[in-house]
Amino acid sequence: MKEKEMFGSLYASLRELGVGDMEAELYVVSLKLGPSLISEVAKHLGISRPNVYKVIRSLEEHGLVRYSDREKYSRSFMVEPPSTVLEALRMRKRELSEVDEGLVAEMPDLLAYYHQGGGATRIKVLQGREQYVKIFKQSVEEEHAEILFCGSAEDFIRFVSWDIEKEWIRRRVKRGVSIKVLTLPGEIPDTLVSRDAREMRETRILRVENPFRSSFMLYGNKMVIWQPEAPLAVLVEDVYIVRMMKELFSMLWTVSSSS
Repeated sequence: MKEKEMFGSLYASLRELGVGDMEAELYVVSLKLGPSLISEVAKHLGISRPNVYKVIRSLEEHGLVRYSDREKYSRSFMVEPPSTVLEALRMRKRELSEVDEGLVAEMPDLLAYYHQGGGATRIKVLQGREQYVKIFKQSVEEEHAEILFCGSAEDFIRFVSWDIEKEWIRRRVKRGVSIKVLTLPGEIPDTLVSRDAREMRETRILRVENPFRSSFMLYGNKMVIWQPEAPLAVLVEDVYIVRMMKELFSMLWTVSSSS
């Protein structure tokens, strides 16, 4: 069982590098055989020698092949050690991470191009905690300057959990995105206020006669209305509606207290 799991991990790593099934099979066979003639490899794989050469050439493109220094048709063949596979996999992950970070950094500007032309309004209802949390996590990737939140921070954070909220804050701060929080009074808002300076946030208290549990957030060209009781989130994607809500937020912000 251990050997099966071990080679299973190796197969998965090779496929992650873009190595085909036959190439991966040849790699593992050669790893087990050690330095071998092409005829031996062909026998173990059950394919012709010309096809073995084709598979080897494919592996050479990935830098996973080694030959002896003897004459072309008598020299032995073997693959590079698994440590080479590991290093190549780590290199690929580093490259993908850099690409991911670059795409995240450009996302607000790319989305601005996407929204050009006054496209139709899009409204989507997201039901259940999983979808609720998913759209929350995505929000920080789609704004490059400032997010606006209005409503019951107490109910919102208790629903998504402090762990998710703290991770979201960490990512937001890392990206240099600030937030204005206009929230009803409560224990959690008091905690937010005490951390405002180091978490790139400004929190103000919204005094209302009839407290409510829902909230909304504005970022990019989107507005999300959060309702934790159902639970559900309504995503509205429309530049004009968001502009109107930002103006309403600004008026409420002006008349609200900072503590």
